[in-house]
Amino acid sequence: MGNEAQTHDLDRMKMRGRIMRRSASFNVAHAVDDLGPGSGAQSIQRALSLLGLVGIISSENPNGAPLSEIVAISGRPKASVHRMLNALIAMGYVERCEDGGYRLGVQSQIMGQLAQKSADPAIEESESSLLRLAELTQDTAFLTMRTGSYSICARREDGFGPIFNNALAVGDRHPLGIGAGSLAIMTQFSDAEVDASFDANSRIFADRYPEVSVSRLKEIIRRGRHDGFVHNPGLFAQGSWAIGVPVRVKGRKPRAALSIASIEERMTGARVFELAELLQHEARQIAEAVNSASGEDQT
Repeated sequence: MGNEAQTHDLDRMKMRGRIMRRSASFNVAHAVDDLGPGSGAQSIQRALSLLGLVGIISSENPNGAPLSEIVAISGRPKASVHRMLNALIAMGYVERCEDGGYRLGVQSQIMGQLAQKSADPAIEESESSLLRLAELTQDTAFLTMRTGSYSICARREDGFGPIFNNALAVGDRHPLGIGAGSLAIMTQFSDAEVDASFDANSRIFADRYPEVSVSRLKEIIRRGRHDGFVHNPGLFAQGSWAIGVPVRVKGRKPRAALSIASIEERMTGARVFELAELLQHEARQIAEAVNSASGEDQT
């Protein structure tokens, strides 16, 4: 691939990456839209969704999350969003930046530290594996975790190569089936579970991912069961190709996956199988560490 074509691929990946990030933020902000009006927990869940949205947007903006962007993505009235942010500020979960944006406050940081003591062991045990994958491949490595019918990017490590993947960041939330890690998790589902997951998210797919073919995703899942890894040929963020494998922990429901993402040139040919082998090795390392910590043997 020539330099001009590679630059074009990078530009497309960046553009589609921005679209994917907006979709992820939308999913966080609208996590409770399906709850019925008047639900007692709805206002609490909306506040927590707003807190997550502030965290995601501010993580990429040194001046914090602008109120206009929070309002636009959340789809809530400006006055309502402002009142909710003020309530979160009063509790210390959000704070106002000097330039007017919003970011996570001290209380959120404390909660994050407390959460580390009870974090899912797969997240803790994945750190070394992700560092090795990023170092060996010089690409971006991810840990994806399942939560209900969605998946969340739980960790990422960037290699020192020339390609920076901006399609997925820690905290991004997408319906199951969007992303190589998410698809890898679904390779462990039964056909009925795959159908149920896509049915549960049919409206969000139609609204936020209209160009995604569910039948194509099911085909990738079926192929992934046979190959032991999934290969995403830039379906979600154009120019961003990826390979993913499930982390198979004995006695636990399918919940985690490792993936590597880059441009097409680095995700085709013999390198696909080399990367899959690296991912599978690290996935076994994580599973063995999790089982050891829980007192179970990996067989």
